[in-house]
Amino acid sequence: MSPNTVRFRAFAARYGQTIHQLNMRMSVAVIRNKDAEQRAKEKAEAPVVKTEEQVKKEEELRAKYGTTARESIKEHKEAPVSIWKRKFRSLPEGKAVDLFADVVGDAFILAVAGGLITYEYWRSSQKPDKNKEMIEELQRRMEELRIKEEELEAEERRQHERVQLIEEALRAFKDPKTKLPLLAAPTATA
Repeated sequence: MSPNTVRFRAFAARYGQTIHQLNMRMSVAVIRNKDAEQRAKEKAEAPVVKTEEQVKKEEELRAKYGTTARESIKEHKEAPVSIWKRKFRSLPEGKAVDLFADVVGDAFILAVAGGLITYEYWRSSQKPDKNKEMIEELQRRMEELRIKEEELEAEERRQHERVQLIEEALRAFKDPKTKLPLLAAPTATA
């Protein structure tokens, strides 16, 4: 193997171990049951009935060393170690490298997927919105129709005024034979 390969393998193994430690800590933190731990601790501290032989053996140890093994463990026992400071058993180098490779591969796939989602979002925001364009076109056409309708109403009023002027002029003229107006006066309809 080349020196670069060896260095990369050592790098991958080191970070594979780090990932393993983090993974184990998270797993233990998630499945940790504080009630079960407390019950186990209380059960472990419960008094135990000892035989005469066990009592004699403890007295001999106390006389020889000043304490028994169990008492020395209790004396040296420190506060419980936090999950986040605890060290778990290391993985073999091959498994650590494999774990690192899996994490890097998954991170690459996640980065590509995130990049594609971001690109598609950006691209769709740059496209004109077809629905918005259609709504704007319909609004423009409605405005044109409203203007046309107003023009037609104005033209209709002008035509109506012209017709009334013509009718008034015709009412003013009289038939030379009958001496009656050419147009009869309008009758009021109620």
